[in-house]
Amino acid sequence: MSFGPELVWYWKKEIASAFCGKRVQRVDGGNNAVVISFGQDELLLSWDSVRCGAAAISQKERKVLLSAAAQTPQIVNALRSHITGSVLFSAEQLRRDRILKLSFRKTVGAGFSVVSHIIFEPMERFSNLLLTDEADVIIETAKHIHPADNSFRTVLPGLVYSMPPLFGGVSLEEWLEKPEPSEMLNIAGFGRKLLKAASVMPPGICLRAMGAFYSEKSGIESFIPQKLGNYITVFPELLPQSVPLGKGSGFAAVLEPMRDADLEARKKRASALIGREITRRERQLSDIRALIEESRDGRFRQYGELITANLWRIKPGADKALLSGYGEDGNTYSVEVPLIKGVSPQKSAEIYFARYKKIRASAERAASLMPSVEEELAGFAETLEAVHSVTDSRSLSMIEEELGLARKAQKKKSSGKETALPPHLRFDFDGAIVFAGLSAKGNRYVTFRLADPDDIWFHAQGVPGSHVILRKTAPLPGGESGGLMEFCASLALFYSRLKEAARARVDHTKRKYVSPIRGGTANVTYKEFSSMTGDSSFWQEYLKRRGNA
Repeated sequence: MSFGPELVWYWKKEIASAFCGKRVQRVDGGNNAVVISFGQDELLLSWDSVRCGAAAISQKERKVLLSAAAQTPQIVNALRSHITGSVLFSAEQLRRDRILKLSFRKTVGAGFSVVSHIIFEPMERFSNLLLTDEADVIIETAKHIHPADNSFRTVLPGLVYSMPPLFGGVSLEEWLEKPEPSEMLNIAGFGRKLLKAASVMPPGICLRAMGAFYSEKSGIESFIPQKLGNYITVFPELLPQSVPLGKGSGFAAVLEPMRDADLEARKKRASALIGREITRRERQLSDIRALIEESRDGRFRQYGELITANLWRIKPGADKALLSGYGEDGNTYSVEVPLIKGVSPQKSAEIYFARYKKIRASAERAASLMPSVEEELAGFAETLEAVHSVTDSRSLSMIEEELGLARKAQKKKSSGKETALPPHLRFDFDGAIVFAGLSAKGNRYVTFRLADPDDIWFHAQGVPGSHVILRKTAPLPGGESGGLMEFCASLALFYSRLKEAARARVDHTKRKYVSPIRGGTANVTYKEFSSMTGDSSFWQEYLKRRGNA
């Protein structure tokens, strides 16, 4: 994602409209971003090289973004000290560049006040966030810039703030007085991609639209946030080949990719944890099978029996002996038996019998554990498919809670008596309710706790995935009933290993025909079932059509 100075100007107007005159209640931060809280309103400033920008976010979004943070930047403490309790009284764009300056005033007593500034430079890999005093002396900065790193400017605490190099070009006012088409791509204060797209518009529309920028008379409602490829911008008209982002989404232009990146990072972390648990159980099963196979060998018991039956033939001090015995078929056989050094033949036989009993007992204990390990393995496989498929933070948070990945700070609110429900989704329709498990525990919960005997149970055929339950609460027209069946089949495929398949098979039956088992594809067995073909993308389209999205 990239953007030009015109979007920063738009952000300035949004910030002035939404936050100016409000008092800072708290400051939080994580990774390469800070969140300034003005009571119920939250302002996000991110200097991440890939996802830089400003965004108005909700308190819930603040918690989600900060929950994934691996570290807290040093500048957060400086901001907490200097701007908490202060009032934002000004937001301005410096030099029509990608630089925002937010000014805060804090009353310190006896009518005295202190002014501090946040200077925000959302310039992709050159992005930075600085805190300065009233004289623009740097107090702290997210990125220190030393003379050895940048010959143009030094950004260090104690120095006066200096701006990045000035980009040349004709001013907007000069171009508006004499709108030469050949000079349009050189107008300062705009990204080149915007200017290039605007230059092919009819001259009258282009001139009127460009005149709306950098004017105090222009309100944010006059502009359309839009996307040109990976370039985010605003313009009074819809630019050729652009995609509108919706009303009031100038802030969201940066928030959406940040949400996506945060979600992917959390999914990666959850997948890694589940992958480790799957590997661990696969190794357990391999060790159990090897132990069971070793116990079936019976070699140590045979050694003990042969030594006991042939004590008189074994020479003192020998390290091995060729001994004979009778097989189950009554025929004789001979085996070279190793003798344990330093002990008598009788003692060797006792040791071999003890080894055999120990292996046999261990194998029996291991065999009793195998069903539960297989069940856990199948359960983690189901949860992994859900993690790969989730597209919203709320669903992922439920899975993270179950895996123990949720931040401790978020858990403090819940009392000891409260128990989080297993991860699952619920969709309410007129005449029907649909449940979908998002993990092994979530699947057992919706199937064996929530579902009634005559509810319809869905599962992707032959692969790990979500258990989906359809409960009809009122008579449905034939077409509506068929649509809900397709919805449930689609949901079962979306949260399964068959998500990427264009079309795939889904089994469905009444819940009373589903029984729990240990291990297996879905940790259940079922009968009296039918199959249908489903499309994993249908359920989202269905929700949009009905207005449930």
